[in-house]
Amino acid sequence: MKTHFLHENANSSELILFFSGFCSHFSHFTHLKSDVNVLMAYDYTSFDWEIDFNKFEKITLVGFSMGVCIASKILKDMKFDKKIAINGTNLPINDEFGIKKAIFKLTIKRFALEDFKANLLEKRMNLSDEFYFEKNEYLKEELLSLYEFCTKNLNENFTWDKAIISKDDKIFPPKHVLNFFKEKAVFIDEPHFAFFKYHTWEELCKLS
Repeated sequence: MKTHFLHENANSSELILFFSGFCSHFSHFTHLKSDVNVLMAYDYTSFDWEIDFNKFEKITLVGFSMGVCIASKILKDMKFDKKIAINGTNLPINDEFGIKKAIFKLTIKRFALEDFKANLLEKRMNLSDEFYFEKNEYLKEELLSLYEFCTKNLNENFTWDKAIISKDDKIFPPKHVLNFFKEKAVFIDEPHFAFFKYHTWEELCKLS
């Protein structure tokens, strides 16, 4: 796992900790501004990481896609001011609450980046010219790693304050995310990559 500060502000004691999804890169989030510190976790070919959170007085957690599950496992003992899930659940490879296991396995076998990008971005594809993506084989490794990590020792009881669900999600079935979050769900008219709806991280992190 890699980390990257999308925004650093030495005058702020607030952190937005962002666990991104499969295939994510920090170049995908440059349009989102912030007045606080925003730290992104990405690249799930491994799950080793070490971050000192002691200097931050207020931490908001944002999980996107597979990052919802990863955060729920890795950060189970941390306290947060608020936690927001986007198009993902604690059980991401699951026939009722996530991507069906058979479909995930088939995706690993037949993964093609261009097809994935089309499903990820849909109507927003024209805004992604500056996005960096790893090569096909590397991304297959990441998918395999995610499958291993996200099918055992799951933390179903890790709670989130709000769940944003894209109505047009072609990757994570919206109905399955709703099954998991129920009354905490808020629907938006976006594809799986929901971030072009927002201009700032603070806007995205609002609970109401």
